[in-house]
Amino acid sequence: MSMIPDEKVREVRARATILDVVSDYVNLKKSGSNFLGLCPLHGEKTPSFSVNPAKEIFHCFGCGAGGDVFGFIMRMEGLTFPESVKFLAKRVGVVIEDRPPTAEEKRRTDELETLRRILESAAHFYAGVLMTQADGEPGRVYLKRRNVDMAAAKECRLGFAPDRWDSLSRYLEQRRLPLDAAETLGVVRRKESGGYYDTFRNRLLFTITDSQGRCIGFGGRVLDDSLPKYLNSPESSLYHKSEVLYGIDLAKQSIREKGTVFIVEGYFDHLALYEAGVRNVVATCGTALTISHVKFLKRFADKVYTVFDADKAGKRATFRAMELFLEEDVPARVVLLPSGEDPDSFIRTCGVAAFDEKVNISQPLFDYFFRDLCQQTDTGNVEGKVKVLEELAPRLLKMTNSFEQDLYVKEISRVLGVEERLLHGRIGRARTPLSQSELSPRKVKKNRRVDPEDMLLSLMGKYPEVVQKVQAFGVENLFGGELIAVAEDIISHMAASNVIDWPQILAKVNSAEERERLAALFVDDGHLENIDTQKAFDQCRLALERNALKDMKALARELATVDPGSEAYLDLLGRIESLRNQKSRMI
Repeated sequence: MSMIPDEKVREVRARATILDVVSDYVNLKKSGSNFLGLCPLHGEKTPSFSVNPAKEIFHCFGCGAGGDVFGFIMRMEGLTFPESVKFLAKRVGVVIEDRPPTAEEKRRTDELETLRRILESAAHFYAGVLMTQADGEPGRVYLKRRNVDMAAAKECRLGFAPDRWDSLSRYLEQRRLPLDAAETLGVVRRKESGGYYDTFRNRLLFTITDSQGRCIGFGGRVLDDSLPKYLNSPESSLYHKSEVLYGIDLAKQSIREKGTVFIVEGYFDHLALYEAGVRNVVATCGTALTISHVKFLKRFADKVYTVFDADKAGKRATFRAMELFLEEDVPARVVLLPSGEDPDSFIRTCGVAAFDEKVNISQPLFDYFFRDLCQQTDTGNVEGKVKVLEELAPRLLKMTNSFEQDLYVKEISRVLGVEERLLHGRIGRARTPLSQSELSPRKVKKNRRVDPEDMLLSLMGKYPEVVQKVQAFGVENLFGGELIAVAEDIISHMAASNVIDWPQILAKVNSAEERERLAALFVDDGHLENIDTQKAFDQCRLALERNALKDMKALARELATVDPGSEAYLDLLGRIESLRNQKSRMI
């Protein structure tokens, strides 16, 4: 959680109204009690982005994003919650720091500022050498040989380190920048005899930046076959390679607009795609993809494409990445290139149209893993099938989307010729097959049928008398899961001030997906105008009772398929008893 005092957060939220903030990014037009516009978080031609100024929340019915003013800024600017509060605080004139910095804090701030000045000075020096100086001619010749346009090289902040021992060292000294601090950044090294010499010499340099475009390090490539081929900046107080993605500052707007991101492994792979017009591309910086990378990309992208080298190492990197995407519930696909190709060679040889074709026939990453596993294993015998299932089961367990998991179980069972219930049992839960209605969840939206719990929450948000009815009937008798806390918060807000602070209620919901779902529920209540609240409440209560009965019957059927005494059996018994108690309280 943020260390920013709650009262400061509330003050910023009160001053930074969502309508004013969003209007800086979106052309909004009034539509009833809401405002509509084209969503800035994904590309669209028909407005589906709705802002409710009365409730201080937004929701896009196209991409599903929703929340309060802080959530909007977090998505648009790629910031954390504390950063979004400070970002908006500056906008509305709220001072977050109400005390002067301590001597230690000031020392640390000054130190970081010095480090940033050193890196920006180095990047400027290297870029100047590459673009205009005679010492940069080898770099320009090398880029020409690799068909790299100098305009793209400038955009991506490429540079060249001269084949000299002290070019950068003297440049930094002339600007009175401390070389001992530069040493901690890895751009110079200390001589045993005293003094310093340049780390990067006769290398093409790729400037590594953070998401705000600030230089935090370099990746240097030799111009011949000497080793090491690449020399990267060491970790520092500014650069943590497990958290940094090369090119993110250039890519984040395109990723946000398209909702997708391509991940490559090499600097030249990134450069080739970028130059070909594929702007939503990032690269790892001399390291494998990490969980921090994936968490960061989730702020911007809804779907990830891996485009790694078409060799054994590239395949291993792809499968390692799959584990991370499964853990973070990020949809991922793999773009398969011809054997021996990498993104750079493929784009420059075959062109962007051929690359687009490969993207169009890309495979879901897990599906690719499964098919490859079957190809590498003899599944014609029991031992082979067991081996494949043992590999797949723990990964299936990581899938949070039950529809996706069930469909994969069906396909795996079909391909391997095993019963679905055996695979379900292996991944830790036996389930009955999905009904046709469960496989078509979007029908609910199309027919505007709303879950009775959701309808009750919407009614509570609009009509105080429904709040009283829910309170009298008992929240726990009508709601389940996280919705109990949401309903109780609505009751508390109404009791305290007769006004509901919607952003505060959404902020307490742990799941980002649930926050967005609730934002969609609350952002537009026009369909509830002039409704008979008593009749609506009774209908919701009866629908919940019917649902409880249906669930009990479904669980009873499922119980018959599970081994008595097993953990799954006891769990089902407990759920049936809980539903039975809930049903009795409704009567």
